[in-house]
Amino acid sequence: MRHVVFGTAGHIDHGKTTLIKALTGTDCDRLPEERERGITIDLGFAQLTEGDLQLHFVDVPGHERLVHTMIAGAAGIDRALLVVAADEGVMPQTREHLEIIRLMGVAGIVVAVTKADAVDDELRALVVEEVREELADTPYASSPILTVSATTLDGLPELRRRLLDEAVSAMPHPIEGRPFREVVDRVFAMAGAGTVVTGTSLWGSVAVGDEIAVYPRGDVARIRRLHVHGVERQRVEAGERVAVNLVGVDRETLDRGDQLVTPGPWRTTALATVRLELLPSAPQPLDEGDEVEVHALARRVPARVERLGTRPLPPGQTATAQLKLREPLLLFPGDRLVLRRPSPVNTFAGGLVLDAQLPRWRRRESGGLNDLPGVQRPAWPELLMSWVERAGLVAPSADELAGRLGVLGEAVQAPLGRLLAAGSITALPTRPPRVVATTGLEELTAAARRELERRLASELVSAGIPARDFAAALLPRAAQPLADQYLEELRRRGVLDLAEGRVVPPGESAHMTERGAELTRAVEGTYREAGLAPPSPAEVAQRLAANPAAVEGVCRFLVQRGHLVRLEGKLLVHAAALDEIARQLRSHPKDTLTVGEFKDQFGLTRKLAIPVLEWLDSQRVTVRQGDARRIVRR
Repeated sequence: MRHVVFGTAGHIDHGKTTLIKALTGTDCDRLPEERERGITIDLGFAQLTEGDLQLHFVDVPGHERLVHTMIAGAAGIDRALLVVAADEGVMPQTREHLEIIRLMGVAGIVVAVTKADAVDDELRALVVEEVREELADTPYASSPILTVSATTLDGLPELRRRLLDEAVSAMPHPIEGRPFREVVDRVFAMAGAGTVVTGTSLWGSVAVGDEIAVYPRGDVARIRRLHVHGVERQRVEAGERVAVNLVGVDRETLDRGDQLVTPGPWRTTALATVRLELLPSAPQPLDEGDEVEVHALARRVPARVERLGTRPLPPGQTATAQLKLREPLLLFPGDRLVLRRPSPVNTFAGGLVLDAQLPRWRRRESGGLNDLPGVQRPAWPELLMSWVERAGLVAPSADELAGRLGVLGEAVQAPLGRLLAAGSITALPTRPPRVVATTGLEELTAAARRELERRLASELVSAGIPARDFAAALLPRAAQPLADQYLEELRRRGVLDLAEGRVVPPGESAHMTERGAELTRAVEGTYREAGLAPPSPAEVAQRLAANPAAVEGVCRFLVQRGHLVRLEGKLLVHAAALDEIARQLRSHPKDTLTVGEFKDQFGLTRKLAIPVLEWLDSQRVTVRQGDARRIVRR
């Protein structure tokens, strides 16, 4: 069954509620004070079914002090029923409601000139003409205008037919690729049932027994029962007026404007980037620092204009802005906002959410806000690409991108696939896969070449740069967890090689110049010949008439390569000499040796004997037992 939500609009006492009752048989004034005073105070609901088409009506109050309630009721409506009384004509709230439904992106309206029995033909015609003039400069210029009487029922069949025709032309609500999302406009408790919320389902579908997250807090509840206009259902879909019986949340924690969403990677925001349209009737321009009231779906939140792409923004113009919200909201690209001034109260602008996770722009860059990509489905590849580029080497996952867009994970696979096929992005081999802009990888590649050259430029020899240190010099802190993936990508591109956790030039196991190779052979030969009477690096430099710093560098290299061993952090001994001691010990006839016996056995000074024994302990050749060493037999 197709579901289309109509919201009423119009000035107070123009007969909206009476007309809905005549159409559907349902009195939307459910509160005692509403029936007593004859005016609508809160939202009312009704439905009309014709074949496989179901119209859901949200009846809103027309009083100027209740415009915030009217906007809450307009959240998620597909079409509007604009009501104008024939005995009064177009009034202030008629105009404001008309502006609100346009700002909220309502695609079509039907106009009912009510109380037609209260005036003569000439006055009815004048009111119809007045309405036509009011609609002339709006998207609703060609909308049908019908004269009706809820008292005599004249014109009611034709109005019903026009409403059904308008409903047929409404676009189906998105279900595939979207989570379930419902905006809460009523919260109450029922005896024996517990917490119940009602609202218009915007996206997706949900079933009894499913878990549901309640935003902005993020609490998770379970769905016990579902109703659509009093009829119990096992599953509901987008576009329906749904009552949800929740288990796991208290009535006191819920409020109008909360959202029920399928659990997922959704994040609330306190900074919304929006495309603003300032109404021609706005009393003054808009500028950064202005305080406004943001109506987002059924929630209203104080906010400040943080950034503005065109400042000041004159009435009748559009620009991109960033709004700093006083409370966190769950918003997604494509959501509609209405902006009102807190004092004097008036509706002056509307907004389309472009991004709910974009960081705060620097003021000098605010003009670039006007160049942000669109949010409609055909623009998703461009939008996703802009997010990937802005994330840089942090490389978002497909799930993170889907969460930012407000879709299920599979919905971004096709646009990301097109970007991958075009070579615009590259997938990193992580779980889950992360994507990075190819241009970002090219910049990383160039930076890695420069960094490797800089680090090794003054080195005759080097075992390489510790991989983590090298990555830390190239990657922002937030991208450090991806260091291994980026180093592997740089290796694949021929920028470097990886040897024992160190970065080395491509195709090499170490860095070595021709002069460095010559000096390395000479230094190692000196230590090999010295055996257990090793010289210091300064003495080696003197013997070889070499630069002491260069010899120090060669010694570090030989230690890193395992050819020299550094004892007690300062004594250098060739590994072959130590290996020979270890070999002789393993074939020694005694099982234990004192320090003195060990020193005499190998002709060592006490200064060298103790460090050698400690090295043997570290290699598990010997084990210290008091003042002696036990030889470990293998």
